[in-house]
Parts: sequence; structure tokens; C-alpha cells
Amino acid sequence: MPPTPIAFDTETHLIGPALKAPPLVCLSYAEGANAGLERHDTAREMFEVFLESDRVLVGHNVAFDFGVCAAKWPDLLPSIFDKYERDQVTDTMLRQQLIDIAATRRAPHPQSLAELSRRWLGVTLDKGEDTWRLRYGELHDVPLADWPQDAKAYAVDDARATLAVWLQQETQDLHLLDEYRQARAAWWLHLMSSWGLRTDPVAVEALAERLQTQHEALKSELVTGGLMRPNGVRDTKAAHARMLAVVEDPELSPKTKNPKLDKDACDSSGDPLLQAYAKVSSVKTRIGNYVKLLRRGLIHANFNSLLETGRTSSSPNVQNLPRKGGERECFVPRPGHVFIAADYSQFELRTVSQVMISLLGLRPKLAAALNAGIDPHLEIARRIVECSYDDAATRLAAGDDEVDLARQVGKVANFGFPGGLGIGRFVHYARNQYGVIITEAKAAELKEYWFQAWPEFEAYFRWVGVQCDSGPAKFEQAFVGRFRGGCSYCEACNTMFQGLAADAAKRAGFMIAKACYVERASPLFGVRPVNFPHDEFIAEVLEARAPEAAEELARLMVVGASVYLPDVPPLAEAYIMRRWSKKAKPVRGADGRLAVWEP
Repeated sequence: MPPTPIAFDTETHLIGPALKAPPLVCLSYAEGANAGLERHDTAREMFEVFLESDRVLVGHNVAFDFGVCAAKWPDLLPSIFDKYERDQVTDTMLRQQLIDIAATRRAPHPQSLAELSRRWLGVTLDKGEDTWRLRYGELHDVPLADWPQDAKAYAVDDARATLAVWLQQETQDLHLLDEYRQARAAWWLHLMSSWGLRTDPVAVEALAERLQTQHEALKSELVTGGLMRPNGVRDTKAAHARMLAVVEDPELSPKTKNPKLDKDACDSSGDPLLQAYAKVSSVKTRIGNYVKLLRRGLIHANFNSLLETGRTSSSPNVQNLPRKGGERECFVPRPGHVFIAADYSQFELRTVSQVMISLLGLRPKLAAALNAGIDPHLEIARRIVECSYDDAATRLAAGDDEVDLARQVGKVANFGFPGGLGIGRFVHYARNQYGVIITEAKAAELKEYWFQAWPEFEAYFRWVGVQCDSGPAKFEQAFVGRFRGGCSYCEACNTMFQGLAADAAKRAGFMIAKACYVERASPLFGVRPVNFPHDEFIAEVLEARAPEAAEELARLMVVGASVYLPDVPPLAEAYIMRRWSKKAKPVRGADGRLAVWEP
């Protein structure tokens, strides 16, 4: 059994809106039966000893504590990255997430240190407002000998509780195989969060004005049409009546059942007024949520580094902004800088192919197509328009609308069907995610084309189905030993390739962050990552350095992910932009170097 780790914790000044690494006040530790604390002006030597030792360091939300220490002693950043890279940093919060995600029958649990202390130890930590929890800034300049005893005890008790929870979690060691990789991901995501994303106030106000104008126009249309009252409240009863009048559905009766009025139902109705009824709510949400967010000027999103699928999320949500409408274009780099970005090409098609190769021993046609440079969306499209692949490619290059539309439909098929969607759910998915309107009959026909192109998915679905026959099942993620329990059929279909994509991108993210923060010879040194929209990395850099930095960003994305995709190698393409845009693409000057894409 490896040596018991050293638990450590920091107490700081209060976290502020733009202060994710507040000034250190003290560092506490627990090592076996020993525990203690050092004030900020004497803690460095002890912290360096921890970093240089071969002992694992454990904390609760430990990325925050390392961020505080890195802000205090930036010259120790190389040692911090090295400690993570040696699999010597772990986190009781992430360990608990791994344990809970693996549970076959799980319920969401809070993962605060206080909650884990109660769950594992039966001990209640006092985290009330009358404790020193939010008051350590008062002690910054007070000699440690003069600190109140309860202020010392609070800090040390957190370190002791962290160590005790770690020991109890060790009974679940099978579910902790991924702990060090997940700790590394949480670290670079925390650094990115601390740097933050900047917005352009002029663009934000222009967006606000456009949305407000749109909202007023929709409101006027709905008031005139009788689906909204003059005070702006939608008339649900009138909307139900209109839906019944325009939708022929024998199962709907005014006396027995109200029709749905969600966006999908209203869009499907074909009635412009009902479509406006759904859209007005969406526009109002964008004004209330996105415009309010963008007006902050500098956004420090909090990243959850480990969802059930292995993917990440952020609050506020800067990873899944609307594809169209202008929200993304409100984000700009700091003065004198540009954004560099790169995204993985058809990433989850590659990861699902790798899953079928590694776990099922298949030779997927999809993998062969990707490795040969064949566009998998066009492969579906050429079946829809009934021509050869080469003819479809020629027509697409010439601007043929029929092939272009068919390729969009093929794209929806390739991204929707691998998740095990049935025909009905696929129709909703196509409309909601891509704006593609398709009937169930056409969707069934499309699925046949899709199976013809990639017949290996029949075996993949059988493999998942067998394991889900008796109800929710437990699956082990390829390569990393992470488990997800309680999976339904569709969850299982998705989690295998979504998780692999997340693991590959997270590994690349750590390599990118290390290059940015500590590798002085790297073209990325001094560059700062600002966002991670799942299969894309965005960073800001001085404009003069952008071409080389962008190329290195894409290179590290490929190198980092390749470990998990040995048979279907990843591809990433870099580009440069002055503001974030989904339309951005690589542009090269006469010298062949990357240049700034302009809208």
C-alpha cells in the first residue's frame, strides 16, 4: 500500500468577482497523526518540501489551493505542474465524483468537505457564518501566536478531515483509477477560469439592442394575434386553442388533453404565430441571461471538470453559447492580442470508431473513411442524392444546393444516430440541434442509408443492448478505468465515445497549459487559454506571436489526444481571429503563415 498522502488546505482573503486566487493567509496540513499550519510569510519552505517529496498531496478542490499558492509564489509553477504530472496530486472532491458516478443506482450528492465528512466520518464540520471561514483576511498581518485558538483549529480541522475522508474513500479503490488524470484536468481548467474571458461592451450593447427590437416585434405580433396580453404575459389558453386548430392529431381533444406548447411543438406546427409564441420566450431568455452575463466585461466561469460522461461544464455556460445570433462575437481578447483557436475534426466520430476497435475488435468502415480523408457527412449525402462520392464532392465544390443540404442531413445522422436515438427522438434532435426539419418516414430512410454506410454500428448497438437488457448498467470507459453506473441504453451508447473524447481533450489541455505557463522554449509560453468548448481550445496571444502559437496549439491537441486514438488519429486545425466566431476558419498569407481571419 502506498504511503498515506499529505493533506493540505489554504485559508485566504475573500474570493472576488475577478479574484479566483485570493491572497494566501495560511496553509494547513495533516500528515498521519501530525497536523499544523504556517502563516503566509513562513509557509513557502514547507510547501516546497511537499512538492519535492514523493508523497501524494491531497486537498479538497485542490486546484483552488494550488492556484492560491501559484499566485503567491509564481516561480513554483514548474514544480506544481511536475507534481501533477508525476501522479502525486489528488482531490477528495473528484474522488467522490468518480465513486458516485460509478454507482449503479445513484442520486446526486453534494460533495463539499462538510458533506463528505458527514457521509464518510459521521463528523459534522462547523461551516456556519459565525466561524472564521470568511474572516481570515482579518488575520493576514497578525502573528500566528496571537491568532484565536478557534481560527487555528478551523484551518487544521479542514486538513485533518480531508485526510480522513481520503482514507475512507480508499475502500472504493476500483473506482479511483482515473483520479490523477481528472486532477490534472481540474488544474488546467482552474487556471483558465482564473484568467477569464473579456467581452466588448460595444458589441454587447449592439446585441442587446437587436434582441430588444426583436422581442418588441414578436410581442406586437402576438398581442395582435391574441396569444399575448398587452402586459407581455403569454395567453396559454389561447395558444392551446390555436394549436388544436392547426394541428390535426386525433389523440388531442380540448376536453381531455392540452397540446404541448414547447419550441419543438410550435416549430413543428408550421403556424407562424405559434412559432413566434415559442421564439419570444427564447429571445427574452437571451436578453435576461446572455446579455446580463456579457455586460460583466470580464467573465470567470467556474468549470466542473467531471460530469457523468467525463465531459466538462461551466457556470455561467461559456462552452455552449448559441451558434448564431451574436453572443460569441461579443468575446474579444485583451488589447494588443488576438484569439488563437483550434478544434478537433469530427472528434466523436473518431472516438466512437476507436471504441469499436478497442472494445469490440471491429474494423469499422467509419474509421477507414476517416483515415482515408473521406468526408463521412458527404458519404451519407451521396446516398441521399444517389450519386458517387466523387460526383457529390464535385457538385458540393460547385455550390450545388441539393448536395449541400444532403450533407447537412448526413451530418445530423452521423452525430445523432451513434447515441442510439430512435426515429422519433432523432426527428426532435435534428430540429432542435441543427434546424433540420425531417419527417419520421424520411428519418427512417436516412437511418437505413446510415447503416449501409457504417454497418459496424449494428454490432455496437447489440453490444450495448446486451448489457442493458436487465435495466441500467455499469460501463467501464476505454483506456482510463473510469466507471459509469446506472446507464440507460442511450446513455451507454453516448458515454463510451463522449467520455473518450473528453479524456483525450483533457490530456491535451494539460499539455497546452504546461506549455503556456512553464515551458519557456515553447511558442505557447505566455499565451493564456481562455475557453474550452469541448472539442475546441481558444487562447489569447500577442498578435505578432499568433501564427506560431496557433500552429503549436493545434499540434499539442493532436499529440495529447493521440494516446487515446491510436487507430483513428485525431486532426486539429488552427486559426486566428479578433473576436470569437463560429464562422472563423484558417487563413494563410502569401508566405504560407497563418493570418487573422476577418469576418
